[in-house]
Amino acid sequence: MDNNGYVMSLSSFFLILPAVLLLTVLVDMTVDQTNIQQDILNSQDVMGVATDLEASLPLVGREVLRDKSLEVIHSGKPLSNSRKEVKEELQNRMDSFCSRYCGDGMLVECKILNVDNSFDPFCVEVKSRCTVNKGTLKHQVNLTQNISLVNGSFPIYDPLPFIKCRNYGGATIKGDRTYYGSSLENYLKSRGIENFEAYENATSALSIKKCPYDPYILHGDTDELVNLKNCIDNGFYHESSDGSCFLCRLEGRGTCPHYGMETFITPAPSDNTLFSNPLGNVSLSNNSSNAPSSVDHVIFNDTGSHGTYSGCRLIYFTNGTHNFQIYLDNSHRQKYGLPNF
Repeated sequence: MDNNGYVMSLSSFFLILPAVLLLTVLVDMTVDQTNIQQDILNSQDVMGVATDLEASLPLVGREVLRDKSLEVIHSGKPLSNSRKEVKEELQNRMDSFCSRYCGDGMLVECKILNVDNSFDPFCVEVKSRCTVNKGTLKHQVNLTQNISLVNGSFPIYDPLPFIKCRNYGGATIKGDRTYYGSSLENYLKSRGIENFEAYENATSALSIKKCPYDPYILHGDTDELVNLKNCIDNGFYHESSDGSCFLCRLEGRGTCPHYGMETFITPAPSDNTLFSNPLGNVSLSNNSSNAPSSVDHVIFNDTGSHGTYSGCRLIYFTNGTHNFQIYLDNSHRQKYGLPNF
């Protein structure tokens, strides 16, 4: 090959080289763009699942709390360690929930770290660690969430009355109320509490509902105690440093060291029809002026001889034939803005 041939070959090489380099760059750019697009898709998938886990855990937790309360209500048997049992059941259900995402190279885990009281007695605190992996992407976050005990469309029930009255005839459910029949009277009688008869056929709230009359002195801030009547009729609960928290209620404890809640246990209405006794005196039928204070942590406080103390009768409504009353000590009267005796 003469010199002209070499020159032509070298010239052709230099002419082709830019095209080869450009093609290589275009191929690399295409691969990089594909990887970027895949990473974006993976990232969207990972964040979508993580968001779904964060939103779903309180809903699953509420189901667990509801089911545990129903389990105790139907059996009358308390949980031995409510925090541990709720945590284990919540873990089982979250494992099942996470399994639906398995496939397409995705690994999802929600580890329940702890179940305990919240600063708000109308919530239960759950701590968890959520991990989502897909491809080279990993997202992990530690969560602290409050599961609300208050939801009108998804009620969570108070198991405490059913535990306390289990061996005394048992409490039952009537509508949206807990009905005691003779069980609460028998329970109080077995403990030697005076005037136990006042709680024959008593009722109390069934599901946890937070009282809207806050501050609580508003209960007594209306004529004819309308707010108090509405509170009792609706079965509202109130924050209380003496009342037991929900998790301890699952264990059958009427009092506990945690910041908890309280509700009223309402005696059956008394007949206010006047009649003459054999001595010619006018009296009231089925009436007692003093009886155990109508607050559930007072009624169910069997930790000592002074746990269940007396209250004075307070009529909050009358319909012409019957008086509707509760019994309250002065401390609780002050709390709810009601007149002292």
